[in-house]
Amino acid sequence: MLILVFLLYIFFASTFTFSKAVLSYGRPIFFIAIRMMSAGILLLLYDYFFSQKQLIVKKSKGLFIQFILFAIYFAFVFEFIGLVHVTSAKACLLYNLSPFITALFSYFIFKESLTKIQWLGLFIGFIGFLPVLMAQQPFETLVDHFLSLPELLVIFSTIAASYGWIVMKELMINGYSAIFINGIGMFGGGVLALITSLIWEKAPRVFEEKNISFLLKIFPTMSPEIVGFIMFGWYTLLLILVGNIISYNLYGYLLTRYSATFLSFAGFTTPLFAALFGWFFLDEQVSWQFFLTVIIVFVGLYLFYKDELPKKIKK
Repeated sequence: MLILVFLLYIFFASTFTFSKAVLSYGRPIFFIAIRMMSAGILLLLYDYFFSQKQLIVKKSKGLFIQFILFAIYFAFVFEFIGLVHVTSAKACLLYNLSPFITALFSYFIFKESLTKIQWLGLFIGFIGFLPVLMAQQPFETLVDHFLSLPELLVIFSTIAASYGWIVMKELMINGYSAIFINGIGMFGGGVLALITSLIWEKAPRVFEEKNISFLLKIFPTMSPEIVGFIMFGWYTLLLILVGNIISYNLYGYLLTRYSATFLSFAGFTTPLFAALFGWFFLDEQVSWQFFLTVIIVFVGLYLFYKDELPKKIKK
């Protein structure tokens, strides 16, 4: 059974690799629009035909608007714009700020108490991200050769997503299913992304012929535009299948076997898988600062979860 936990985070890690790859064939915000609208429609159709109760959005309209904006629109738009100039492994690692940020939101919004050990874990976890943030190329830097604009966007994305999960918790308390919430959120966020793309990106696709040179040799009669469109569609389908369908359902299944705390802790393996995939498939290099950050943040996560991890794993 534990192998399914690792399989889950292998799938999660692969979504960062696929996301980085798709940016070679399409505009980032346009891609978000197509992916989220498609996934949202699939989830809503599933909920419509298989759910036993019909729910009305109106009674929690404000929460749904917040979920659309933060969990989907801001989270994915910031992530994918940043991902253009950040390796998939580093973006995945920065997403591991999420447990710390969610804990702070829970502390201030839900007044959930934290022990001294947990506060120490939070502090060490935040400090642990300094080495990887300091390892920058000069053209990326934003403030005193420390924080790059792409990394800042990924961090904003993580903050938005963390708040989005808090909103989702409120919606589930109000009686909505996770499938219905995600369906509304993804479709609404996808529509906003499409509007943004039409205003800002203008052309939906952009790619260099070197990215598809191997396919042009296999299919010499096809134009580069058609091949680029096929590759864009292929990676989009992969992300919907792996990210929106398989990973979502596998995570839900594992929640019936393990605690959310344990699954969050196990999620720290995701950047390591992402680094491996990025190196193998995208020829991305991983610095020693990356692994130093992994070690320090792991210590922070261990301290944060150590009081509740053993007692929350279901036997």
